[in-house]
Amino acid sequence: MSLPPDSVQPEAVQPEAAQPEAAQQGSVQSEQARYRALLAEVQRHSRLYHQQDSPELSDDAYDALLREVRSLEEAHPDWADAANPSPQVGDAPLAGFATVQHPTAMTSLDNVFGDDELDGWREKLARSLNEAVTADFAYTCELKIDGLSINLYYRDGELQWAATRGNGVTGEIVTAQLLTIPGIPQRLTGLNGAALQGEIEVRGEVYLSRADFEALNAQAEELGTPILKNPRNGAAGALRQKDPEVTRARRLKAILYALGKRDGVPAKTQWEVLGWLRGQGFPISGYSRQASSIQEATQYHADLLAQRPELPFDVDGTVIKLDDLHLQQEAGFTSRAPRWAIAYKFPVQEATTVLEQIVVNVGRTGKLAPLAQLSPRLIEGSTVSRATLHNEDFIAALGLHVGDTVVVRKAGGVIPEIVRVLAELRPEDAAPFVFPSHCPSCGTPAVREEGEANTYCPNRECPAQIYEQIRYFVSRGALDVRGVGEKLSAQLIQAGYVRGAGDLYSLTAEQLSGLERGGDKKAQNVLTQLEESKSKPLWRVINALGMAGVGERNAQSLARTFGSLDALIAATPGQIEAVPGLGGTLAESVTQGLKDPRTVTLLAQLKAAGLNPQETQEARGELLTGLNFVITGTLTRPREEVKAVIETQGGRVTGSVTGKTSYLVAGAEAGSKLTRAEELGVKVLDEAGLEALIGEKREAALGASLGADADLDKVQESK
Repeated sequence: MSLPPDSVQPEAVQPEAAQPEAAQQGSVQSEQARYRALLAEVQRHSRLYHQQDSPELSDDAYDALLREVRSLEEAHPDWADAANPSPQVGDAPLAGFATVQHPTAMTSLDNVFGDDELDGWREKLARSLNEAVTADFAYTCELKIDGLSINLYYRDGELQWAATRGNGVTGEIVTAQLLTIPGIPQRLTGLNGAALQGEIEVRGEVYLSRADFEALNAQAEELGTPILKNPRNGAAGALRQKDPEVTRARRLKAILYALGKRDGVPAKTQWEVLGWLRGQGFPISGYSRQASSIQEATQYHADLLAQRPELPFDVDGTVIKLDDLHLQQEAGFTSRAPRWAIAYKFPVQEATTVLEQIVVNVGRTGKLAPLAQLSPRLIEGSTVSRATLHNEDFIAALGLHVGDTVVVRKAGGVIPEIVRVLAELRPEDAAPFVFPSHCPSCGTPAVREEGEANTYCPNRECPAQIYEQIRYFVSRGALDVRGVGEKLSAQLIQAGYVRGAGDLYSLTAEQLSGLERGGDKKAQNVLTQLEESKSKPLWRVINALGMAGVGERNAQSLARTFGSLDALIAATPGQIEAVPGLGGTLAESVTQGLKDPRTVTLLAQLKAAGLNPQETQEARGELLTGLNFVITGTLTRPREEVKAVIETQGGRVTGSVTGKTSYLVAGAEAGSKLTRAEELGVKVLDEAGLEALIGEKREAALGASLGADADLDKVQESK
């Protein structure tokens, strides 16, 4: 807490006041000692965040520490040490990367945390512009994406380099890595397609979507490699990979939203800047909005806070910017931030609850996966009663005891996680959780290899593993055998009819009909679906094998590369490593997975049952080339089929509706993506509309072809 300024002013001291003065001096010294301790802690966390991509604090906790440091510095300017300042922007660039100086500094933003503070910022802005404190302005409102800041430098229209923010003055050059991100143009154009003259800096954020973050962590858990702490760290680590192909495999995305130098850019407002960026082909946010008053900006913040759980990426607030670029220049900067923009931070909602139990499940690879069962609590609009605990070390680091009171939050507003234990509230009889030494399902001694984070059941006949393998084998992303559900899978294992997924193809109608709630009709339905699964594409069969780290995307890459199961089985480690997206640890995982006795047995059973598909390279059309699609809602056929229809005609399917989206293909219960499309004026199609669009494109192409033929006939006749 800061001392009031008048408490340190010199004044006449009477003899009887000597003791109070000494006490006051001791208080100041104590506060100065706290300032130094806080400063050291803030600097440590800044390095962890910006240089090591390994934060220990949430953003809001770090912000609170930094605000206290700066509050003390404002109250006691003589305490601040110019040689050891509080963090301003980012941190020093990492060693190992070439560096570059930004033509104009990349500053940070000051923060506000409530409507009153936002209005206080407006008053300061008015004073900086020599306006009455009641004056209001037009604003552009944007999302504050939790990613890694970047700067792209263009000279005479050509991209010269791309760099991280670094310390705001000097950043790391990551041009090759950044160009793996879709939508980054290497050339800017002016009127009539001519190259722009002069210097332009385009700034924005690189991020990892929530879906890709979850997929990468699922893959890491399968491989036993360290999990990513949050999407921001995943994005930072991916962009700082020496090999751009590794960056490409992480599926980073970017949103651009600002200019540094802007020679020749015909924009007078921030809103026009966003329009210019969109026109140049940059990916921009579809969530930005204009506001004609601070009240409208406040409403924007409230609206986006409500939408936060549905957003495809992590955000930690909104950014309110003075719209007029000339007024921005007039308002200028403080020592660390622009006066004309402010970050209005979202609250990170946390709740305390009781850890009732820790349950350890067994996955299809044998991994022992601990799960916290919690007293239900409402957090950010939904009830949370479970949270993943990852592995034994994660539990030990938290020091969890069953019965503990714990603090829970949703990482990124979505994924429940335990962030700390309130040990002072621990019941006297609470005991630390002891990770099981034996498999909870079959009782086999568990194994944890040296250097591994995960613990496994080595018993390949473990019922829990067999159950999970079958569930994965018949899942929607694999062979999609919908007649084999969770209950039937458990019944088949308990009856001893299956000891692995391959045994499904040996089932008889008699076995199936004899199960509880079986019957001839249900038995025949299951057998029919199993028979139909034999004609599924190669990539689905590869995915169904359940090899660690191989999901739909990697299975498709393997199918395209090798063309058949036989060729994949015969592939050398070097050939597998050469597959796009499969390098290093992942390639080794596939190599070992194909040698696993369970996989060898499963492949033999599949071949015996008639599953040996060949990859067919479907002729790729060009009817939808240059068009971007998003698919949402409940469709009459699997989404993968609709996606394939679009892609085989040259279209591109993405996950989020933006200004670059050409069409939204919407089924029933389309939700927020439909709303976003309507706001942006994106055309919406149902499935029939998609087919009609393809038909129209086909007729147009045929008409053009016939027209060309007619012209050729005329030429021939003239000869």
